[in-house]
Amino acid sequence: MQYTREGTKYQQQDYTFFNEQYATSTHQKDHDMNPSLIVQPKGDDDVVKTILWAQKNNVAVAVKSGGHQYSGASSTGGKNIQLDLSNTYKDMMVFNPNGNTDKTYVYAGVSNQLKDFNAYLTHNGLFVPHGQCAYVCVGGHAQTGGYGQLGRSFGLFGDHIRTIRMFDYNGKLQEVTKDSDAELFYAILGGSPGNFGIITHYVVEVHQATDYMGTVVGPNKFKGPHYFKGLWLYSPDVLKQLLTYVAKMSDDANFPRNYDLCVSVLSTDFPVSILFPELADASVMEKVLAKIKSHFADEFLSYLNGRFPAIIVVYAQWCPFSKTDVYDTTVDNWFAQFRALGGLLDDLSLSQQEADSNMADITGLWIFPKEREFNLPYVKRTYATNMRNLSTNGWVDTVVQRLDLIYNENNYLQGNEGERGYERYLSCKLSVQIQNYGGKFAKFTTNKDNGTSYSWRDSSMVQTLDCFHNDDDKSKAYAEQWAAKNDTLMNGASGLFSPVDKRVLWGSWGDWNLGDEKVWKCYYEDEAMYQKVGAQRAKWDPNGTFTPNPFAVTAFKG
Repeated sequence: MQYTREGTKYQQQDYTFFNEQYATSTHQKDHDMNPSLIVQPKGDDDVVKTILWAQKNNVAVAVKSGGHQYSGASSTGGKNIQLDLSNTYKDMMVFNPNGNTDKTYVYAGVSNQLKDFNAYLTHNGLFVPHGQCAYVCVGGHAQTGGYGQLGRSFGLFGDHIRTIRMFDYNGKLQEVTKDSDAELFYAILGGSPGNFGIITHYVVEVHQATDYMGTVVGPNKFKGPHYFKGLWLYSPDVLKQLLTYVAKMSDDANFPRNYDLCVSVLSTDFPVSILFPELADASVMEKVLAKIKSHFADEFLSYLNGRFPAIIVVYAQWCPFSKTDVYDTTVDNWFAQFRALGGLLDDLSLSQQEADSNMADITGLWIFPKEREFNLPYVKRTYATNMRNLSTNGWVDTVVQRLDLIYNENNYLQGNEGERGYERYLSCKLSVQIQNYGGKFAKFTTNKDNGTSYSWRDSSMVQTLDCFHNDDDKSKAYAEQWAAKNDTLMNGASGLFSPVDKRVLWGSWGDWNLGDEKVWKCYYEDEAMYQKVGAQRAKWDPNGTFTPNPFAVTAFKG
């Protein structure tokens, strides 16, 4: 067991590293926390000793696997402890119980990063839906849902959890399943993360890629699954067209389950070659740079100084679920809209990847291989909606306008003092992700009553509008004002995106006190759900051992 105490020489010398890795939500200063003690256990014995010591000494334990919880809930402050599991449980094992070839399971430690978990599954010809952030660990990922590119077609990562191995507040080992304790299982998978015990492993039911090979089109040849991954220079015209595709798909409740679609937008300075490795090739990059130089004014190119400008990325896939699911003209036309956009706006199109493949390999294409988009403070926003009129109610135009306030190079070139456009451009960097999830056939929707407590399962779309900013008061003010205006445009009675402020646990921000009714109503559908989870909090955390910060459902003892 290793210890790190607050105020050590190590912490003082390299506080930024310490802060990012252990203490907080990575730069969200109003949530900065410094644990009194950080414990890095080597195994079960150390975990149990930490729990019992904490209970005896009346201190709380925050648990960290990957440490990517945005609001900082994987840490704590005061005299409390952070239990750092990032290197403790990295074992993985594939097994088929009782020789059952119809179902395959993976026993996975919570310390495995998604990039390694994905690589392990791919090596074994397996896959499961999970998120895109490479360095998120499976521990907290399952508890907050596990939203990712396969959300419509296969549901959430947490939907595939079958057993939860954890130590409770008395240091006793619990093997929690839907059959052994349905209420605790329900609370852990969708309740406030880390507040019911210390989870060490999950048993995950996974899919075999050979079960989704598509239709035979010739000797030993199959058509499907199919994917498209495209890259464009940022342009409001490109973005508007792509978001229109997303909105029309989202508006159609009968849209087949087979399709998944996500549009991302990233600001200047993002190392784009980590998403599109072919750009590391000198000859390919030469052509890309020629397009960049022909598109932007010399003054703006001078500002870029060799850095990459803002980009738009599209992730699209189709997967067959039976022999009747055929890659036909309808499917091809869906992909054709992305191909055509590359042709119509060739000066903005930088890369297009499209091919038949298998789901075990395709899932690796959606991995985002960076710990944080930008190493800067940020103002985070993630919203969900079940509205079905986003292609016609002005949402598309509004999102484009809001992004264009910061992305458009003219804001830099013109320097309008009234709008301070050039200062906003220089101060702020956006990370945007907009993805379809719903429809009456989507697994995200049909998994609603599967024994988990993830909320808003009727959602048709989730959008993330994060604004990273320079570390100064003026830049922070720009970011906060931009996000606050988005709130009024997107949510509420006159909101274009959702009449109700609906959030997901992994995208939490700002007002993070889950005991506050105004806050928990953003994360939980109704009071009955909230109290059902809270009853398990009272039962499994009676002494507050796992209540290290405000991001915790209230314990209901009555």
